[in-house]
Amino acid sequence: MKLIYSPTSPYARKVRILILEKGIDIEGVATVPFEDESVLHDANPLGKVPALVVGETVIYDSPVICEYLDSLSKPWLPNGQAAWRQKTLHALGDGIIDAVLTFRMERIRPQEQWWDFWAMRQENATVRALQHLESVADELGGPWKFGNLAIACGLGYVDLRASDMQWRDHMPKLAKWLEPFEKLESWKATTPQT
Repeated sequence: MKLIYSPTSPYARKVRILILEKGIDIEGVATVPFEDESVLHDANPLGKVPALVVGETVIYDSPVICEYLDSLSKPWLPNGQAAWRQKTLHALGDGIIDAVLTFRMERIRPQEQWWDFWAMRQENATVRALQHLESVADELGGPWKFGNLAIACGLGYVDLRASDMQWRDHMPKLAKWLEPFEKLESWKATTPQT
C-alpha cells in the first residue's frame, strides 16, 4: 500500500496517525496538492489528499481511508448504533477542518476580493463546533476512537491555521481533553512543520 499525502493536510494527518497507531506498513509519498503533481492527480481525479493506493485500487476521502484502514485490525469503529455516534463525531472534526480551510483560503485572496459574509459564516461554524465539543468533552473519551481522531486533528488544524481564535482560552475542558493526544508519538510525528 502507498499513501499519497501532504505533510500539512489535517485530513492526511488523521490517516497517518491511524497508520502509526495501528502499526500498518504503508509507503508514504509526500506531495503538494497545489503544485499539480501528476502523482496525486493520477491517483485522485479531484487532486485532493490523502489518497491510498491498494494494489490496482485507489481509495480517497479521508473518512473512507480511515474506515478501510481501521478494518484491517482491531477496529476503533464499533459495531451497531455506537458506530453512528463515532462517524458523526468524525464528521464534526472534518467539518471544523473544512470551515477553517475555507476561511483561510478566503483570506489569502486579495482583500478587495474577500467575501466577508462567507468568511464569517465559516468562522461562526468553527466557533459553534468548538462550543459544542466543549459541552460534550467529558463524553468524548481518550485516545484513540474513530470520532476523536478527526476531532483532535481538527483542533490541531485550528491551532495551525487559526491560532488567533485562541480556542484553548475559551474551551478549557476541550483543551484538557486534547492534552493526552498531544503527548503521543503519533501526534508528535505528524505535527506539521511550517
